[in-house]
Amino acid sequence: MQRWNSIHNQILFFILLFLIIPLFISAFWIDKPLERVIENKIGNATSEALYQIDFNIELLLQDMLKSAVDISTNPNITSLLKQPNSVTYYEKLRLADNAMNKLYSSYFSESYVTLLDMHGNWLSNKIVQQDLYDEYIQSDWYKEMLKEPFGISWMANDSRNYIYYDKSQLVTLIKTITDVQTNQNIGIELFSVSESDFRKYMSKLDGNVMIMDQQGKIISSSMKAGMDPIEVLPEDVSKIWDSSKGQLIVEKNHQKWIASYDTIGLTGWKLIQFIPYDTVFKEIFDLRRTNMITVGIIVIVFMLLAFSISYRVSKPVKLLNKRMKEIEKNDFNSSLALSGPNEIATLIDTYNHMARQIRDLLQRLKEEYVQKEEMRFRALQAQINPHFILNTLNNIKWMAYIRNDREVGEMLSSLGSMMEASIGRGETLISLKEEMDYVQHYITLMKLRYNDKLSVEFHIPEPLMKQEAIKFMLQPIIENSIHHGIEPMEGRGVITIKAVADQEHNQMILTVTDNGVGIHPDKIDDINLILLQGHGASQSIGIRNVHERIRLQYGEGYGLHIQSKANETTVEFNLPLKTIEEGNAYASESTARR
Repeated sequence: MQRWNSIHNQILFFILLFLIIPLFISAFWIDKPLERVIENKIGNATSEALYQIDFNIELLLQDMLKSAVDISTNPNITSLLKQPNSVTYYEKLRLADNAMNKLYSSYFSESYVTLLDMHGNWLSNKIVQQDLYDEYIQSDWYKEMLKEPFGISWMANDSRNYIYYDKSQLVTLIKTITDVQTNQNIGIELFSVSESDFRKYMSKLDGNVMIMDQQGKIISSSMKAGMDPIEVLPEDVSKIWDSSKGQLIVEKNHQKWIASYDTIGLTGWKLIQFIPYDTVFKEIFDLRRTNMITVGIIVIVFMLLAFSISYRVSKPVKLLNKRMKEIEKNDFNSSLALSGPNEIATLIDTYNHMARQIRDLLQRLKEEYVQKEEMRFRALQAQINPHFILNTLNNIKWMAYIRNDREVGEMLSSLGSMMEASIGRGETLISLKEEMDYVQHYITLMKLRYNDKLSVEFHIPEPLMKQEAIKFMLQPIIENSIHHGIEPMEGRGVITIKAVADQEHNQMILTVTDNGVGIHPDKIDDINLILLQGHGASQSIGIRNVHERIRLQYGEGYGLHIQSKANETTVEFNLPLKTIEEGNAYASESTARR
């Protein structure tokens, strides 16, 4: 046993054990997991290419939506839809040419635009078939769209069910045109582009690429002539719709395919790429056989080398073991002499260096401990009791009242209340009423400076006063409204604080609106982007701080959103509809009120 316990024999034994046996095991157990890893790697590479195509198609759809919105918001178009008889036939042709035929996009080659009013008339930049038009206005989807103001829907049309004489397969955006003043639909816009505009992006990928809608209908496909069509079965569709993107293996007609898919965000359609499994893995299978032969040869050579190396290693290791035992009880105060091969000598030198570092580290730790204790003592000596400052403010306040200086007294009273709230009782969550009280004190201080230029209105139902709120979440927003909105303006500034309960979504919507100078749209987009990403310019630190505190407390679905137009800026708080729980929200009373 002593003989087999030697380093020399153990090196030989474990080299044989952990090289030969795993080689045979890998042929049965490691091969399949390796294949799955390769599948994932290929899937990741495919997903990146698929994401780029998805991005281009998303831009195409966005360009369609933008063009459709430009047409639907054209004043001449809306006037025509409201009063079709007020425009002559030639004026309609001119309007169709100006509004529909002069569209330009780098993403689609040609557009098909048809406008349908509520009086049985239409205007189109293409020749329309009357019989199919009649079918359209009687269809269920058409009637449903008429019920929805500002509605948007997407669908694919083939040559059997579209209203143009041009029988091209199309992808159509259906948009209701709504009168902004009455919120009533005055017409429907059908904006279509050729399916080939989608296919030109998908043809850049290998295999068969298709776009599928939620019902499993193929919107567009890159299948080339001579390729076998891929039939997507219902069970495959259910797997694809379970997640926004991913990869799965599909077996069709005794052939395996790698199916990678991604979601087109604007429509919810799936972009799917099918690649033949055997085509992808043929070179890998050949490489695997070559590797098996190579590994076999390497094992034989390695066994021969192992006999030589094990002997050369074991001898200096024994010497190292002996030397280390000699210094075992020296507490790192002695060093080992360098000896043996370069590797062992390097190990001994590393050990000596490590021992010196440990000694130095222990000495530094002792010195740092002494310094920290001294700094802690100095911090305790320099600590100021905030309650002493609060009590002093209260004394000064009463002296001001005694001397009939009520303005100074009110200012000190508000400042003391704000300081008392900041000292607090250790709570993070308070009732909305307490937050409003804190805001009232802050506004009192601000009105002393701005006088009649500043006015604040509160529209908060009494039941919502018991709702849970984040402590000090309103003050930074109101401060921004005063300094950036009201102060630069001429005239009287009004800040309106309003709260409503959204029972459907179980939320409380709290808004702070001012009639100040407003914020530039580009800056509004930047601020909302900062709130979404969680980082940005330093001037947004107050808003971002409140937003992050709300999200940390309640989750990603809550926070702030900012809107601004001329002479009106609104900051919207989204908070859960939740009554404050006294026992959980408050810490025990401290001696701050004594």
